[in-house]
Amino acid sequence: MNSKKRLTVLAVDLDHTLIDIDMIHYGLKKLVNKPYLYLILFFTFLFKGKTYAKKYLYENSIFEIKNIPFNNALIEYINEHKDNYDHIILISGSYYKYVQHIADHLKIFDSSVGTNNKLNMISLNKVIYLNKKFNNPIFDYIGDSKKDIPIWELSRNVLVVDHGKITKYISHLNYKTVSKRS
Repeated sequence: MNSKKRLTVLAVDLDHTLIDIDMIHYGLKKLVNKPYLYLILFFTFLFKGKTYAKKYLYENSIFEIKNIPFNNALIEYINEHKDNYDHIILISGSYYKYVQHIADHLKIFDSSVGTNNKLNMISLNKVIYLNKKFNNPIFDYIGDSKKDIPIWELSRNVLVVDHGKITKYISHLNYKTVSKRS
């Protein structure tokens, strides 16, 4: 019998987890000097959907890595535990080009994936992606919000960036806090 070893994957969320901001809010702030773009963004969201709105926001804001506040405690955690995994992926509902820029900058991820025009990479879409890409891996997930609960419920280890609110919602899970944020 030829049994293939299942990969172990560490999946890391971006917004309010690896970074201390949400990329949608970051993009919206970059549009502040161009109010007419908000109207176009609204209609893009209304008629084309959230994935196209995220793309529009990326294309119409200036992305500067130096302005991104990183969660250094989490970066340190990932570096300390990287030998425990076959693959480390940055996986986010943010537009994939933001995710790729950040992953390329940090050089601690084997791959990255985010929202594109066809798929909003949130909640169970992340699990579906991981299972398809890595052939049903054993995965640990690092996240920070109630939206991550369905992912955590399917992960081997529940790894949490705690902003002081999430732990009351995940008391039914055996979780580990890997970073605390204010």
